[in-house]
Amino acid sequence: MRKSDLHPSLRDSAVPVPGHSGCYAVVPPPVPTTLPVSPPLLPLAQREVQILSDAVEAAPDYAHLLMHMLNRREAVDSSQIEGTHTQFDELLLHEIEKGTPDAVSDSDAEQTLNYVRAYTLGVAQVRKHGQRALDGALICEMHRHLMSGNPRASPGQLRGVQNFIGGLKMEQARFIPPPPEEVPRLMTDLDRLIRHQPDPESHYDVSVLPRAAIVHAQFETIHPFVDGNGRIGRLLFPLMLLADGGHPIHLATFLKCRQREYYDALLDVQMKLHWSPWVDLFLECAIASCRHTVHLLRELRSVAERWQERLKTRGTRKHATVWSVVHLLLGQPVVTVSSLVERLNVTFPSANAAVATLVDLDILRPQGQQRRNRAFHAHEIMNLLYTGIDAVLDDVATLRNYRTGSWM
Repeated sequence: MRKSDLHPSLRDSAVPVPGHSGCYAVVPPPVPTTLPVSPPLLPLAQREVQILSDAVEAAPDYAHLLMHMLNRREAVDSSQIEGTHTQFDELLLHEIEKGTPDAVSDSDAEQTLNYVRAYTLGVAQVRKHGQRALDGALICEMHRHLMSGNPRASPGQLRGVQNFIGGLKMEQARFIPPPPEEVPRLMTDLDRLIRHQPDPESHYDVSVLPRAAIVHAQFETIHPFVDGNGRIGRLLFPLMLLADGGHPIHLATFLKCRQREYYDALLDVQMKLHWSPWVDLFLECAIASCRHTVHLLRELRSVAERWQERLKTRGTRKHATVWSVVHLLLGQPVVTVSSLVERLNVTFPSANAAVATLVDLDILRPQGQQRRNRAFHAHEIMNLLYTGIDAVLDDVATLRNYRTGSWM
């Protein structure tokens, strides 16, 4: 990172990094609180958010099951952006075996599960306290959960050291965030936008979608923690939507598909104060996520109906355990017989017989060759979660050809 590459106003505020000749930490300006011009994609994104909301309200049971899976898909993909390797099925298996005699030590999967814990904490607080819950204290508490077991990351504490983004050393960095002594002030400024209250006398307002995009870019610029900044920043997306009275939108999967563009767009904000590429990318991913989630809701119902028909055709008793297992699989597509015993409060023979029936109907497939506590996958559900993501992103990206103008 060269000082000459910075926006002129950032050059003036850049601070030399002690002990690193030629390195400058960037102190960003306050976040914007009004937008003079709306991004061209904003009306379409707002419409897609409403369509998603209507779909969720129309099928709350299926939506609950789907959101359970999407939260974990989000944890997997957001963590993979930062270099972890745990896959979706591995996370589900790690979660159901956690605390049991069958649990296997897996630090990578545990990191990913920590993401779920941090998000669950945030959701609970937002549902309890609304928008005012999203303050610095909650962000630090989520960070404490996220980085649990990693003392070098100073879980739950704002950083007291200079960090950098990209490269193996400061001199090779793509970007150097502000000095640690600036972090508390900058986070206080950001807090005002996270918990933004509309000004009734203003002609302009920052609706939650562009506001969430701005918050993420500023959060990544501040880089307030030693580690875990990207994951906490992405956790704020669905929480801000929830705090605004909407339904969570999961973006990490879509940002991961366009990871290079994601990094470059954020750097454009950080270095040039050029917001358009990032906000456009954010809105494209929001549109794609909404459309894909609505599609998943329809498909989840369709899968459920097919499974029920197979059980009816087989003449399965109405109150047999297998019906409960089928319903569970719609939100938990990886199971073991032991996990079904605990989750459904049934006997081992009953759970084992249900699994055998579902394997025979090709609703479940065994994973691996081990005989004891073998995992079983509901392959139709697993395939659904990642099918069509690139296609919906490509479809939304074609909207670029019809956009005119820019903002900020």
